[in-house]
Amino acid sequence: MPGFLDGYGVVDAKREKSIKRLVLTVAVVAILSAVLYFQFRDHSQERQLALFLDAVKRQDFKTAYTYWGCTVEVQCRDYMFDKFLEDWGPTGSNVKAVNGKLRDVERCGTGLLGDLHNAGAEDVALWVDRSTNIISYAPWQQCPEKRIRLMRWLRMHFSHG
Repeated sequence: MPGFLDGYGVVDAKREKSIKRLVLTVAVVAILSAVLYFQFRDHSQERQLALFLDAVKRQDFKTAYTYWGCTVEVQCRDYMFDKFLEDWGPTGSNVKAVNGKLRDVERCGTGLLGDLHNAGAEDVALWVDRSTNIISYAPWQQCPEKRIRLMRWLRMHFSHG
């Protein structure tokens, strides 16, 4: 014959178990959301850089020029198409860097700073404005904001290229 106190605490234990599951689920969702946000928050700007470099590699310079917010018909006052070709054209000063890889992409102020690197060529720092996605030369090789640059440090100490 079951006693009066046999079921004592069962409801509380079930409630406690449900609360633990809920808290764990919320924590996992919050952590996953944060990781995804930080992984993809600059996706649009990184894509702009990739599309620009792809256009230059295909030698579609008119399209590549549009990523700088200019067109051949309506050229940028401070970066005319002739100068763009001197920099990015088939014999341009940045042609070796284009065949390298984009590395050290980092969020900096109102934009994204990307370092175009190819061994044997001078690095080219590119800037993508986050509000317009327009590409330009970066004002610095590295973001002047103080921050931990773990990947750069690891590459500097353990990479051979």
